[in-house]
Amino acid sequence: MNYYVKRDGQQYGPYSLAELQRYLAEGNIQPADPARSEGMDHWVPAQQIAGNIAVPQPPPPPVNYGHVPVYSQGGAGAVAQTARSAAGPMPPGLHWAWVLVLAIVTLGIFSWIWMFVEAAYANKLRTNSKPLLFYCLGLPGFFIAGVLSATPDLKGLGALMQIGAAILLICGHFSLKNALEEYYNSVEPINLQLSGVMTFFFNVLYFQYHLSKIREWKKTGVFDSGVPSFRDTPQRGVIYTPSELEAMRNRPPQR
Repeated sequence: MNYYVKRDGQQYGPYSLAELQRYLAEGNIQPADPARSEGMDHWVPAQQIAGNIAVPQPPPPPVNYGHVPVYSQGGAGAVAQTARSAAGPMPPGLHWAWVLVLAIVTLGIFSWIWMFVEAAYANKLRTNSKPLLFYCLGLPGFFIAGVLSATPDLKGLGALMQIGAAILLICGHFSLKNALEEYYNSVEPINLQLSGVMTFFFNVLYFQYHLSKIREWKKTGVFDSGVPSFRDTPQRGVIYTPSELEAMRNRPPQR
């Protein structure tokens, strides 16, 4: 049976009984918060529904004998060391605003350079991703098209090559988008959703904006996903199941 909780005029849920009990124990749901089941017509205090049934505790994590203990840092240091080793590579750290400034100062040249930096990072996440290949073919194509366009007899060929180079770069942008979304929704799930329109028009700056946020999350453990319904922050090095992510989205905010 599913259960619902109401707070500040907004309904949250559905939750299973075990989830309702756990959120009560954690303080995310207060005992006096109005709650009801699917078959109830009126709201009652959440504690009345949860009753005195013991909250189920998660099983202890399996022992991993493959890690080498870090005796010099103590127990907490060893845990932090394990979490860092489980995380993926650190994204490039230049703020997107600096990328924009340097691109303006260098008449766009720096944006081309940073485009390859982002593609190389995506290749670390997904070795089968293709943005680096598309960029390596598309960017030189623009220069070759410029040379051909300067020759009167080859202007038509230059225009066709310029169109082909633009298509290759666009394919590279969307290949990078797919690589980031695939990795950050499976290996390190943070519910990353990238806009196709922003990818088409602002690609390099748009990617770096999100990569900077991901880098900050990896350093601090705090992540602002930009999605209003995402009410909890994933922890570094933890892989969540889809049901756990859905539960975090529907969890009422703490008082």
